[in-house]
Amino acid sequence: MYNQLYESEKPVERFLFIVNPVSGSGRAKAEFEAVKPLLAARGVPYDAVYTEYPGHAAKIAADAVASGCRRVVAVGGDGTLSETASALVYTDAALGALPLGTGNDLTRVARFPAKPADAVANLVAGNIVKMDAAEANGLFFINVAGFGFDADVLAKTLKHKQKHPRGMTPYLLGILDALKHLRPIRMVIEHDGERVETEAIILTVGNGQYFGGGMRAVPMADLFDGYLDCVYVEKIGVPRFLMLLPGFLKGRHIKNPIVHHFRTKELRVETGEACVLDYDGDLRSSTPAVFRVLPGALNVLLPGDAR
Repeated sequence: MYNQLYESEKPVERFLFIVNPVSGSGRAKAEFEAVKPLLAARGVPYDAVYTEYPGHAAKIAADAVASGCRRVVAVGGDGTLSETASALVYTDAALGALPLGTGNDLTRVARFPAKPADAVANLVAGNIVKMDAAEANGLFFINVAGFGFDADVLAKTLKHKQKHPRGMTPYLLGILDALKHLRPIRMVIEHDGERVETEAIILTVGNGQYFGGGMRAVPMADLFDGYLDCVYVEKIGVPRFLMLLPGFLKGRHIKNPIVHHFRTKELRVETGEACVLDYDGDLRSSTPAVFRVLPGALNVLLPGDAR
């Protein structure tokens, strides 16, 4: 649950909006133009900076915090939000969001308001709560990280985007390619004094619940409980996995006996071969990996009734 700090009664502070102009196939840039009059109507002082390359949002946010900025708003999708948040960990700056990307997986759980007018009202209200973050091999993530099938889908989707830069086509082709190459991964999982040796096709570590634009991979995860929830799927073939996949949309897959869940503050995973890690939709690092929760690491602007 949320750990509320305070609801500001002070004059509105100056905001920095970090806008990813390519998020949502250009939707973020276009809709931010519609947000500007709403900010003006409420007398909100702000600056806006547009990202130009991967990783730019993190740099912009870090520079802003170093200059004393205390309100930073990510305008875009999950990648923009994750990058921005990474620069605000354990600072006194607060993170806001205008969820205008394609997936918006994190905002489904954190409940950042989706409508522009509601989002602006939330920012102005200044209600701040402490939210967990996480890291794997020392690299930040805010929502979900892991490896296996989901990381394979992401890698193949990025490849297809070179020919199909817009729409769902690259994602669907990525899924098909990943299914063609579905393979079990030998792994050893260690947490809380336990050791599990298994073969699995996916391991997902969730601070949040969703990945892949709405798949509820880790339905028990809570952004405010100080724990990571971990799910892995035992070795199965493509036909059985295809039967399991629809359950990911609503989190019903967790009831299947081949799907395993545990909750921890830290885990270590070793694999028979190095597997690339997916961090909030970004491929970075590889196994072996150590995952850790960062309890209450972020100050986040959320509605007082969001819980």
